[in-house]
Amino acid sequence: MRGKAELTASAPTRQDRAGEGCRLSWVRDAPPMAFRAAPGAVYLVGTAASPVGDDQISLQVTVERGARLTLRSVASTIAWASTGSSFSIEVRVEEGGTLDWRLQPLVASGGCDFSQRAHVSLAPGARLRWAEEIVLGRYGEGPGRLDLRLDVDVDGRPLLRHGLEVGPAAPGWDGPAMLGASRAVGLVLTAGDGEHASGAAAGTGWAAMPLDGPGALVQAVAQDLPGLRQALAWAADGRAQPS
Repeated sequence: MRGKAELTASAPTRQDRAGEGCRLSWVRDAPPMAFRAAPGAVYLVGTAASPVGDDQISLQVTVERGARLTLRSVASTIAWASTGSSFSIEVRVEEGGTLDWRLQPLVASGGCDFSQRAHVSLAPGARLRWAEEIVLGRYGEGPGRLDLRLDVDVDGRPLLRHGLEVGPAAPGWDGPAMLGASRAVGLVLTAGDGEHASGAAAGTGWAAMPLDGPGALVQAVAQDLPGLRQALAWAADGRAQPS
């Protein structure tokens, strides 16, 4: 399968409903993805089982000046058995725009061979909150090959270059220097106008660090998804796990 979905969020007009942060001025659904607007957010909806086989899927999102886009998904994405499937994400947030990106978890099944590349470009005065949650394998199985990359630029300058590779092609990924026995991993990045990061901090399974951009990155690992979400909350608060 080959598919490219596109979304452009523009600033709301006076005729839009009160409280809406944007209006969708351009929407192009393409299997296996479709967009559905709801109060408070736009949802990414799966319309076919993907990624599977050699699927090559791409998503382009533009947040225009003055728009505030909250992007969510209705269900987890499962990377099924594949022979080199990929997902490419290209995001641009213009001056005065805001993007809050938090999709449901990506689950790397045992037979997957999947890569994801996300590039986010922020203009001066733009703001970003980007959250990722990854579950390594379904119940009782280990993950296949998973190769993730997130690049974020602010005003044309690199803010973050982040990668994660797990599975048979990544020796040592489950060793003590990397994920160990953890099977859930995630991050939350905040960046852009008005972001004031505190100092670095770390606890059991989580770490928080300021970025020169400005921005802040929190990362966490855990045995499962509920534990990951709790660790990310601790990281965001900069406080130690309670005894």
